[in-house]
Order: sequence, then C-alpha cells, then structure tokens
Amino acid sequence: MIRSRLACATWLALAAALAAPSRAFAAESAAPADEAVALLDSAKAEDFARAAKIFEARAVQHPDDFEVRARAAQALTQLMAVRTNGNLPLVDGLQDTDANRALWADLGQRALEHARAAEKLSPQHAGAAALVASSYMFYASSLGIIRSILQGAGNEYKAHAQRLIDLDPNYDDALGASLLANFYLVAPWPVHDRDAALAQFERAAKLAPGSVRNQYGLAVFWARDGDAARARSYFERAVSMPCNARTTERLLCDWIKATAKGELAKLAGK
Repeated sequence: MIRSRLACATWLALAAALAAPSRAFAAESAAPADEAVALLDSAKAEDFARAAKIFEARAVQHPDDFEVRARAAQALTQLMAVRTNGNLPLVDGLQDTDANRALWADLGQRALEHARAAEKLSPQHAGAAALVASSYMFYASSLGIIRSILQGAGNEYKAHAQRLIDLDPNYDDALGASLLANFYLVAPWPVHDRDAALAQFERAAKLAPGSVRNQYGLAVFWARDGDAARARSYFERAVSMPCNARTTERLLCDWIKATAKGELAKLAGK
C-alpha cells in the first residue's frame, strides 16, 4: 500500500499556463506583437521571459488593450509553469521550494495584475478567466499555508476555478475541474476533501480523456489514497498517451511522463 500524505505547506496546486487568447493586435504594433506571439508558441523558459518583457512593456503604453494584457499574463504563467512543473501535485511532497515560492511571489503577482485587467476588459472571455485562476494559484501558493488561509485565498481560488467552469468547462482540457481537484487533494484538514477531489479529477478526465495531465491527476489521487493498483493503471495511461501539442499540456508533458515513470518504478514490487 502507498502511504497517503496530505500537504502541510502550500496547498494551491495546478496545471497552470493557458491557451492563447484569440484577439488580434493593433496594426501599428504588428512587428513586436508577432515576435512575442511566436515566442509564446515555444516551450522554453527563455522565450517566455522574452515575451513577458515585450508584452509588459506594451502594457505600460496600452493598459486598456485586452490582447496585450492577456498575452503578458500568459507569458508569465507559462514561464512559471515550465520553471516549476506547473506546481502540479506530487505523490509525496509539493513543488513549494524556497526558490519556487520566490518565483511565484514575483511573477505570480505580475501575472495576476495583467490577468485581472484583461478579465475586466472582457468579463465573459474564458481565456481571461483561466489566466486569472492560474496566476492567482501561483501567487497564492507563494504565501504559505497559514497566511493563505487567513487571507481567504482558498475561497478566492475556488471562485476563480468555478468561474472558468461556468464560462467554459472544456477550456484547456477541463482546466477548471483540474484546478478544483488539485485544491481539494492537497489542502490540509479541515479544507481537504477526498470525495470532492475525486469527483473533480473524474470530471476533468471525462471532459478531456485524452489529456495526459488529467490521467496523471487521477494517478496521484489514487497513489495518495493508498490504492496501488488504480494508481498504476493511471500512471501507465499517462506514460502511454501522446501529449496534446494544442493545449498547455505541451509545457508539462515531458515532466509528467518522467514523473509517472518514476512512480511506476516504485510500484513495480507492490
């Protein structure tokens, strides 16, 4: 049996980074915009850092431009995702090293500012809602468990995830359900809710069964729950399934597969 372990530190975990918003840039800024948009299609941290620099500079000049604000938030969340493995939950432990928390505190706060501005400019845009939910997850994770709870981060986290679900439950391979699942899985008592976590993991997998991230989430759930057979089954699916190059899963897929292989090796004798 695998020993189930609840997180006792940062409890806001998720697959972050988001699919690109669809609106076009203004004609007068086509050159720098095209360069930065192309960088966002990369999977390299240095490219996301360059894109963030471009779009944050443009946001100073055009603070009410939805596309600029959304792209700035996107670049920053994708940068955090590739540098910290999306802050995805682990079978044992979390991603909240001192270095990661420092990164989330800086980039997460900046991303959240841009994401909130984008959402204000286009309240019904699912991409903007997803950017708010993801950037808030990273920023809140930098605060630590006690401070997060005292500041009501849990309720706000759930509200952002639920808003994304309400706008588009299928967005980015059911990102909203994945966010809620991770929240309920790693939150400490009395916020931790096993049944709610399982329901949301299963919902995400039902909406997007081809998502490696969603199969990994169920694998981690069952590993923490102590069911080695079910954990093995979902880890095997995560390893064997192809990565979805059209969603943000592409940013984390190699890490997910490597982690799943490591967990399968641990389960080999069980």
